[in-house]
Amino acid sequence: MIATSELMRRHGVAGTAVSEILTRSGVSRRSIYLNFPGGKLELVDEATRASGEELTKALDAVLATEDPLTEFTQMWSALLTETDFDAGCPIVAAALARSEAPQAADQAGNIFASWRDRIAHLLVDRGIEPAIAESLAVTILSAIEGAVVIAQAQRSTQPVDEVGVRLAELVRLHMRE
Repeated sequence: MIATSELMRRHGVAGTAVSEILTRSGVSRRSIYLNFPGGKLELVDEATRASGEELTKALDAVLATEDPLTEFTQMWSALLTETDFDAGCPIVAAALARSEAPQAADQAGNIFASWRDRIAHLLVDRGIEPAIAESLAVTILSAIEGAVVIAQAQRSTQPVDEVGVRLAELVRLHMRE
């Protein structure tokens, strides 16, 4: 799954070929098709699920910190820099592949909803009204994921860093005194 997820992060679903998965993973073609008789689509579905679980654990760890927005944006800035802006979010890759991998796109939607709920819960715990917290959670998730895409295109962490600062300001505006 790691090889498939990594390729999705770097090339999207359409650019992830079974032959490249085989090369990167070192697994035989026979083994892949025995374990994933649905081929690439089943591999992408499973990679989306596994990536979603892994990234949800990372998000939970970030949300448990004193300053989650700063932690989250620093995590993304570091990841983008480490991969020379070549690797984005595998869940975004799955979401963008609706025409090719509709089940993976559905999973991505569910993963994003879970992340939204986790962020909203934290905002409520920090004193923000529930309806506003849910809206802010959507804004936070959308802004950060969008900033990651822009950062990749511009090969700069500036979009992620700026979004983090502005989101923190926005959240502070809605905190109860």
